Amino acid sequence: MRTFFLFLFLSFFINESSLSQNKVNLPASFDKSISDELKPFFTPSEGQIEDLLKGEVISIGKVDSPSPQVQQMFLFVAGVHPRNCTRAMRKLSLYENYHQYMDFVKTSTYNEKTNNFSFTIDHVLLPFPMVVNFKIPRIKKEGYYPFIFESGFLKDLKGTVIVQEMGKYCVLGLKADWRGPKSRIPDLIFGTFIQTVGKLGLEHLIRISYF
Repeated sequence: MRTFFLFLFLSFFINESSLSQNKVNLPASFDKSISDELKPFFTPSEGQIEDLLKGEVISIGKVDSPSPQVQQMFLFVAGVHPRNCTRAMRKLSLYENYHQYMDFVKTSTYNEKTNNFSFTIDHVLLPFPMVVNFKIPRIKKEGYYPFIFESGFLKDLKGTVIVQEMGKYCVLGLKADWRGPKSRIPDLIFGTFIQTVGKLGLEHLIRISYF
């Protein structure tokens, strides 16, 4: 457990240092715009809005087990991209390249005809690889894009990708909810993992799509 939290600390420290040069720094007058864009999916606290204004990515991950046989998950991630949505999505819409963007994504494929996006997440902290399959169009402009995982470990997970213009910037976010059979991953580890992956993942995607 000590090694686990050391890894999280190092991940946050390294990622913060490498991302700082591409962060936005918005005036307080943007707070209502950000809140309005995210409100249909999640209501950020005052502190979380302040973080978003400073270019930080916020990530909220919660996992609990309402019964011995059932586990449920909630994830919300959001950040402000320094470019407009059209420019940001030029690279972010290339789903088949995600295994090149993030180390914990081992494979990634996309079927243009069926809009099926499939990828495998594997990490030393996980007891087994997570295979995820869902349908989503190539997102090239602003909008709300609902999706559902059709198979794999998180089968029937429902979510929405948020891509919204805000002046010359782009608000990016993702909300996901899942309820299913109890997994072998303890609630605390599972919740911390998805929250960490959500934060580091969006920070990395913002960084690589800056230019």
